[in-house]
Amino acid sequence: MFDTHCHLDKLFDHFQSNNLKINFTSSSIPQILKDSSHYYLSVSTSVSDWQAVLDISSRFEQVYAALGLHPWFVTTDSLTTIDQLHNLLSSNQVHAIGEIGLDFSYEYKNNAQNQLEAFSKQLTIARKSDLPVSMHLVKSHNEALHELKKIPVNGVVHGLGTSVEMAQHYVDLGLKIGVNGVVVRENAARYQQLVKYFGLEHIVLETDYPNVKLPGLITSQLEDINIVANTVASLLNTSIEDVIMSTDHNAKQIFNPG
Repeated sequence: MFDTHCHLDKLFDHFQSNNLKINFTSSSIPQILKDSSHYYLSVSTSVSDWQAVLDISSRFEQVYAALGLHPWFVTTDSLTTIDQLHNLLSSNQVHAIGEIGLDFSYEYKNNAQNQLEAFSKQLTIARKSDLPVSMHLVKSHNEALHELKKIPVNGVVHGLGTSVEMAQHYVDLGLKIGVNGVVVRENAARYQQLVKYFGLEHIVLETDYPNVKLPGLITSQLEDINIVANTVASLLNTSIEDVIMSTDHNAKQIFNPG
């Protein structure tokens, strides 16, 4: 399966310090990462984890690096660091720009202008570099759609939790919807409705490891994607094999591994 949105650098926090290269030891490598039948888009959130994401991608051939500045971590100062992306893209194998986006929920809305500037800059980099994006978009859909129509890109709106009508605007732009462990929750009716309405053609699977935990569990695991896939199969009354085949195809069309 293809996990299109996870933070694999968090797996190795204990084996990394001061933004130095990760010291990969046999004890630090999860078994699932040794299974070459799984693919991952390892996204970053700030400049401080870009090198870790690149290290992991270079260590595991089925892990694809995404570099970006998450809206939560955008500051006036960090806007200048976006320019570093150009150098990293030219000297490293990067498959996407992400995790980027806009978040205008109460805690982050006061930084809306900086977020918009960072989002626009990173969309432009993705467009010029012919790279897809992985986006975090919360309470900012009108603004996000405005930018995406000005700077069209390929990619995924990860963990999208909105109305069918709003989601349709993203689908009309050719973007996919990332479905994660939220779909397993009993109170996620609107999220489940998106899966039922758009079907396998317009979705990809993700864990958002370690941020999304399945109901009743204390921690998140990369293996949780199996439960996500089974839940999608149940919602669509189809086989798990069809879910895996279709979502993997969608993901590979976007992120072009290999």
